[in-house]
Amino acid sequence: MKTKLNHPQLKIVALSAMLLGTALSVPAYAGTESANMAVTANIGMNCTISTTDIAFGAYDAIVTNASTDLDAAGSVTTTCTVGSAGVVIIGLGANASEASTDTVPVRRMAGPAEGDYLLYQVYSDEGRSAIWTNDTETGEAYNATGSAQVMPVYGRVEAGQTTVAEGSYSDTLLVTVNY
Repeated sequence: MKTKLNHPQLKIVALSAMLLGTALSVPAYAGTESANMAVTANIGMNCTISTTDIAFGAYDAIVTNASTDLDAAGSVTTTCTVGSAGVVIIGLGANASEASTDTVPVRRMAGPAEGDYLLYQVYSDEGRSAIWTNDTETGEAYNATGSAQVMPVYGRVEAGQTTVAEGSYSDTLLVTVNY
């Protein structure tokens, strides 16, 4: 019996044979070579810093604060690269006394008229005995963990400042993290 192939069937058979031949031919490799690829990264020391303000509120020099200090607190938050260590310092303030130094700051809030000042101080301890300085030798040390570290800042307006004029008083402190 004779098989009769028409032209389209012949093309399909030829194409199938060609595809089958290509699929069965696998390249043969004679050998292999390898190389190492180095992967590196550098982590630099870095810190961020933020603050929470100290708001003393009302100072009553004649009655309440004639013999009682006015206390308030704020905070400094630092987040630094693990492995870094350093010091947080607090500046003298925009209205510091001429006698003020980095190690012995005399901080003042300015009042409503020129020459109106309300003395205050910031401390690193709740008992308000360790003045927070602007000196890297005596500032507050930290060891970074890579997470946010909150450092309380304790403020005090001393009692008995009876010569201050009525009005609003303010100051600005520059807080710096050295790492």
